[in-house]
Amino acid sequence: MSLIFIYIFTAALFLSLVLSLGLQSRTIARLNGILLFLVGIIGIITYGYGFSVLFPSLPQAVMRTLFAVFGMFLGRSEIGTVSAVPGLSTPVMQMVMYLTHFLAIYCTASAVIAAIGKRLLRTVRLFVFRRMDLNLIYGVNEASVNFAEQIRKEQKGHVIFIGTDPGSRFESSLDRLGCLLFDDSEAKAASPAFFKRIGMKPGERHLSIYCLDFSPSANLRYAQSMNALLKQTGCLPEQASLTAVLGMGHSGAELLAQTNSSAGSSGAFGSVLAVVKPDMLARMMIKTCAPYETMTFDENGRAVSDFEALVIGFGQTGQAVLRSLYANGQFEGSAFRASVVSAQFNREAGSFFYRYPGMQAHDCFTVKECNARSVDFYTYLEDHTKNLKYVAVCTGSDNENAEIAYELREFLARCGSRPAIMLIGKTGVQRLTDSRGLSPQTPFYSTDVLVSDRIDAMAKVINHQYHLSEGHTPDEDWRSCDYFSRLSCRASADYLDAFLKMAGTDRETVIRNGWNPDGELLENLGRTEHKRWCAFHESMGFRLMPPEIFAARKAQFEREKSETGRGRIRIGKDMERRLHACLIPWDALDDLSAEENAVTGKSVDYKEMDRDNVRMIASMLKSAASM
Repeated sequence: MSLIFIYIFTAALFLSLVLSLGLQSRTIARLNGILLFLVGIIGIITYGYGFSVLFPSLPQAVMRTLFAVFGMFLGRSEIGTVSAVPGLSTPVMQMVMYLTHFLAIYCTASAVIAAIGKRLLRTVRLFVFRRMDLNLIYGVNEASVNFAEQIRKEQKGHVIFIGTDPGSRFESSLDRLGCLLFDDSEAKAASPAFFKRIGMKPGERHLSIYCLDFSPSANLRYAQSMNALLKQTGCLPEQASLTAVLGMGHSGAELLAQTNSSAGSSGAFGSVLAVVKPDMLARMMIKTCAPYETMTFDENGRAVSDFEALVIGFGQTGQAVLRSLYANGQFEGSAFRASVVSAQFNREAGSFFYRYPGMQAHDCFTVKECNARSVDFYTYLEDHTKNLKYVAVCTGSDNENAEIAYELREFLARCGSRPAIMLIGKTGVQRLTDSRGLSPQTPFYSTDVLVSDRIDAMAKVINHQYHLSEGHTPDEDWRSCDYFSRLSCRASADYLDAFLKMAGTDRETVIRNGWNPDGELLENLGRTEHKRWCAFHESMGFRLMPPEIFAARKAQFEREKSETGRGRIRIGKDMERRLHACLIPWDALDDLSAEENAVTGKSVDYKEMDRDNVRMIASMLKSAASM
């Protein structure tokens, strides 16, 4: 019985040693390297001295020393051979030599056991991973490792990395988080053999894929490869979701069309979140501090002042920030104005106002082509502080953002102006306040931003409200939702709390007591919704449909109706050319509704549609709270 106990205890001890060594950090590995070097030096000194005394022949002494030092690491001892040499025969030197041999054997055993431990640990982890939901992250870098750490903290499943760890920088971090790294060609190419290795089969488990490499093109290619693999292996759409960080030159609509499983689509992902970093940073800015938070409204929901914004820096992020402020800074009773400050405006702006002609048509932008620290800028700013509500600093340098923001805060405070000051950096968003200084950064690579179920939760509810009669779930409706409609739902979701502030209420009160705005309040909220809707479309590149094109589309509708019994074309919207007939003032909507209805035979009321969007807020909030 005692022998069995010894066997079990020794095996358990050895296994724990193997696993612990398999988890050794880079620091421990470095210490083992130092120990190896010291043991080798001590061995060379002691054996070199001993054999030089015993063998007068220099080549013989050198070779015996060399074999003795290597033998130390293989468990072979020459202590008895040199123990009679003067200076090595003392008890102290004998103890030093035996200790040196022990440390040499430890170094060898440590290396062997560490290798065995890592293989065993990898095998054990893979065995566990094959039976649970997985998060697959493409791209090994500091940002993606931090993202994986959030996933593990929130217990959202195990994590597998695909890619190359340059210089084994993140080896200890991945071990600590319990992640696996695959850097072989099968994993990088998203081959069926890789799926077989991780045990991914149709109808079993869920796979969340995050393409977070610093190369947007590589992310796009891997997303497409994964899409092909999921279809090839027959996995169900509800088994897989995709988040891909793309560049400004990549089309989120194109990715969604290729990879999303919607009606008439051959895609394999049940959920797709295409993230263009500048656009998402701008959205994070709005979620951190929305323009409505800087405004005051009367009892009927009208703004009591204009909204003026200042955007410093006009690179890709600055352009996305301006579009986002334009889409979210529209309120009944208020005029929107924005100043753009950039010493490199002509070089940075490029085709911005040509791509967004609807924004330019309102003549609400001022450009100052100067440095944000120049005398010209501060002279200009001194005359534009009265209604300044929002400052967005996005120069492309985090240090420069902070320096400019602090200087601005001091100057504006002396002028009696205290706008919201936002810093939009490469990796996140911060707010500079009077009382607490610079807030902690809201990071871009976080589960709140890159997990679709979180960032799009309210957008899914809004989209579902328009399809209640179809009997689908919110997720099913979202999967069949085209890319532009998703953008529209996200814009509505981000603006929703503005309506509550205009009405003097909040989410909890509406969920508890309901929501029934009427009279002048409802009218002003409807007007605001129309202004918001117009600004969103204009920030997406839409402009007012010219009268001659509207007339031509009416004629086309009538031809289709006479030939087939119904007109298929939507008269007032040309998605391909980004034209829309509804980009008109509120007071002109009744005439447009009547003109369209006279042709289509329908009873569309565009004003009432805006009011209905406001009335739906209570049901949307209740639906979101119950999810």
